[in-house]
Amino acid sequence: METASLDKVFSVDGNQGTSTDGIEVNAYGQGQCSGVTYTVPAHATIDVNFDINMQCITPDNVKALDSLIKSLLDASKQHEYDELSKKESSGGVSFFLFFSGGVKSSYSDTKHTMDKWGLSEENQQRIVDAMLKFTNEPNTYKYSGTITNDKYDYSVSGNLFGIVMDCTIQKGESHQQIRVLAPNVHMNSSDGSGSLPVVGKLY
Repeated sequence: METASLDKVFSVDGNQGTSTDGIEVNAYGQGQCSGVTYTVPAHATIDVNFDINMQCITPDNVKALDSLIKSLLDASKQHEYDELSKKESSGGVSFFLFFSGGVKSSYSDTKHTMDKWGLSEENQQRIVDAMLKFTNEPNTYKYSGTITNDKYDYSVSGNLFGIVMDCTIQKGESHQQIRVLAPNVHMNSSDGSGSLPVVGKLY
């Protein structure tokens, strides 16, 4: 079993806008979660096992925040929120795309997003307050899954990637920087021609 650290994550900007309360997405992107290049023969499936050690908020925090945001939305918006988690770029967590849209987002961007989704000022503050309580801590993810190459009549080589989001949360004199790792991984081929389906989650 291999132990690896998530790398190649987009760097965090230093301009954190200290005068604005709310949530800023400083970085959003994919990080390579295994140092090994995997090769999947034509019409075959391989098993993959590795550990990731990472400073980030806990999986329980991720799940709690996702549930909180959904619970604060009107019933008509909850299905739309759930649909966000089905996009590969979300990593399987709706609030990744909810806050970022897949890119960096300023305090004003995330504020506009929460307004657009119909969240009241009170509920927006509940989200900010919840995120202020999260802290980065060492987490170990023991991944076990499979990669299937049923689309191609030739071997495909590539690496596994996870989705990571870095945020700054601020309210008055309080601020917190957190890193969030999504549970879903995907395999990108080395030549950039596509990806292969991966079964298994980081948590």
